[in-house]
Amino acid sequence: MYWQKRLLFSIAILTFILVFFSCSDKNFPRLQLENKLSIARTDEPIILKRSFVNKILNSEESKGAITVTTSSGKTLISQLDDLNSDGEWDELVFQYSFEPNETIIIKLDTVNKSQNLQKITPRAHAYLGYRPTREGDFESINQNIRPKDHEPQSWPYLYQFEGPGWESDLIAYRIYFDKRNGKDIFGKTKKGVFLDSIGLGENYHKLQSWGMDVLKVGSSLGAGSLAMLKNDSLYRLGQTTSSKYQKISDGPVRAIIKLNYDGWKVNDVNYNVDETITIWGGKRWYHNQITMNSSVSDTLVTGIVNMFDITAVKKPSITSYSLLSNHGIQSENKDVLGMAILAPKEQFAGFGSAPSEGKGITQTDYIAMHSKLGTYQFYFYTGWELDDPKFADENYFLESLENEAIKLANPIQITLE
Repeated sequence: MYWQKRLLFSIAILTFILVFFSCSDKNFPRLQLENKLSIARTDEPIILKRSFVNKILNSEESKGAITVTTSSGKTLISQLDDLNSDGEWDELVFQYSFEPNETIIIKLDTVNKSQNLQKITPRAHAYLGYRPTREGDFESINQNIRPKDHEPQSWPYLYQFEGPGWESDLIAYRIYFDKRNGKDIFGKTKKGVFLDSIGLGENYHKLQSWGMDVLKVGSSLGAGSLAMLKNDSLYRLGQTTSSKYQKISDGPVRAIIKLNYDGWKVNDVNYNVDETITIWGGKRWYHNQITMNSSVSDTLVTGIVNMFDITAVKKPSITSYSLLSNHGIQSENKDVLGMAILAPKEQFAGFGSAPSEGKGITQTDYIAMHSKLGTYQFYFYTGWELDDPKFADENYFLESLENEAIKLANPIQITLE
């Protein structure tokens, strides 16, 4: 009888503990994140708006930092981003690697900013190195208005590697902050963020310990630069009345920069353009959100350099996206480089190619876009064989692009428990 009473007592205690913690657990904000696809999603970006987070935390204002924890007790690296520079954060972002058809539960909690949070290795970074006197060391700056008299490749350099850069731990991109306005690619042979040190006493057109500049841009649109198509002619977004740079977010999860151009004159029409460029840790693509004072009759263009007569792949429809890509031996290292643009199918207005020579934009395959509201977007994707040998296979590259299109069209489902 004694052992039976002890057993019943132990069961009662265990039941109480389970009920207590089950009830207590309900006091924690819980979110269900569901991957409804039968494919894995490595480093999948998750974005939670401030209003939604405040609702979850049952608070009008979320103060301090916010921790994101899985039901298994793992704390995910996250960040709070102020997108409109008003001093208040707008989005909570983090990443998680989902197995096919996996569902997870996460919890949110607030912590005081003064608490010693875990040391974080950044996987995304934005950088502009600047020296106004063109002498001495470059300094990292968060915003800049390009001097009106700034000329391309004027020496000594005003900007480190000629303009702003943005990178994940797998790839880096830059833009020439001058009237060429070309976008370029830094391929990486090892993981990490390196922009701060690129172009300081090294020739990044040759293979370095971290990688190299893999793209020859010339007079093309390079790696996703912008142009306008009017009357069968291409007009580069280049010389403008004003050109501004602003760093919006600087990792560790994602990095965001904004480029503003006022007074882009095309056939006696002035356009004002904003590019908001985002890159995430673990991703080989950047996302470009463009807003401008355009009309439905205007055709915005972005493109990919093609200097080696590579036949481009053009697919008007992959799920919700249109695809333009090329793949072949075309890197500055004379090895295989694949580049691609994924643009929403709803804004697709056709494919085209620039002349192989002459004035203006040349050696470019492009995708044309229309917009009813003056907003456009696209993803630019890169695969280099020294980053991952599998990218030497064009079929692997195309399969990667199709998987990206499927994932973008089917975001992770988020529900509040």
